Amino acid sequence: MSALRLLTFFPLLPALCWLAPVWASAGDGLLDGRVFAGRIGPADAPDLGDRLYFDEGHFWSGICTDCGFHPGPYTARQTQEGIVLGGVLRSNNRGRFDYQGIVRSDGAIEVAIRWSRQRWYWTARRDLAFTGKREAGTTPPDLTAIRTRLTRLDPTGNPRCARF
Repeated sequence: MSALRLLTFFPLLPALCWLAPVWASAGDGLLDGRVFAGRIGPADAPDLGDRLYFDEGHFWSGICTDCGFHPGPYTARQTQEGIVLGGVLRSNNRGRFDYQGIVRSDGAIEVAIRWSRQRWYWTARRDLAFTGKREAGTTPPDLTAIRTRLTRLDPTGNPRCARF
């Protein structure tokens, strides 16, 4: 690196060092290792038993992966109300789930989910929800194994997947 470039970069170093903890505190991985058991379904009355898993900076739902939705990265940040989270699960042919929620200090989780699926002439949308509680002592299944299983999965025979 030339001396001129080094002198130009050097004054930025303290700012970058100050920002590093801010980037790290964006929360990726904040919920890693946690499992939440609850119900997923229509926003006004979730009706299917499900689990949300968080590990390696990713999250997934048991039902959603059974229906071909891939684990997705999540963001999380600590607030006074609890841990606010967000993320997207995508399927090759069933659309996407946009998750926005909160984990409270007592372990309760509430997530609003927007399902959308592009059609060539319109977009289907539905509001869903997941509500549940942290399952202490339970660890998420291996993320690599989940991804491998998804490569062999055909959700067309699963009646729960007909909803999406």
